[in-house]
Amino acid sequence: MKKSIMAALMLSVMSGCAPATGGTSAHHSSRGSSCNSAASCQNIGLKYAGRGDQKNYAIAAGYFERACAYGLSEGCNNLGFLYANARGVKQSYTLAYEYWEKACRMGNDSACANLDLAKEKVAEMHRRKGR
Repeated sequence: MKKSIMAALMLSVMSGCAPATGGTSAHHSSRGSSCNSAASCQNIGLKYAGRGDQKNYAIAAGYFERACAYGLSEGCNNLGFLYANARGVKQSYTLAYEYWEKACRMGNDSACANLDLAKEKVAEMHRRKGR
């Protein structure tokens, strides 16, 4: 199930349907400040997440964070993916969940699907602990 969740999340990110990062990349603020709109932050983030010739998830996280702060649900969704999969940020399912929830509230269907997968994974973990 873990592989299917990761595959679904990766598809979400690479299709551009992911949420922006949330407050994790203060050390990238100088790079992130070069974007002046949600769309430009998202596009630069996608470049660093693998849509271009330079792959650096830590830098991508900073741009997704800015896109999310601008109110772009795709930025929040993408940031959730990075947190869930420890790509450029310290793994945090809590933050992943929070960003997916934020993007879902904005109407991002991919984020809602990611949130549902996360809920299923948490429920499965609780069932295993109960055995």
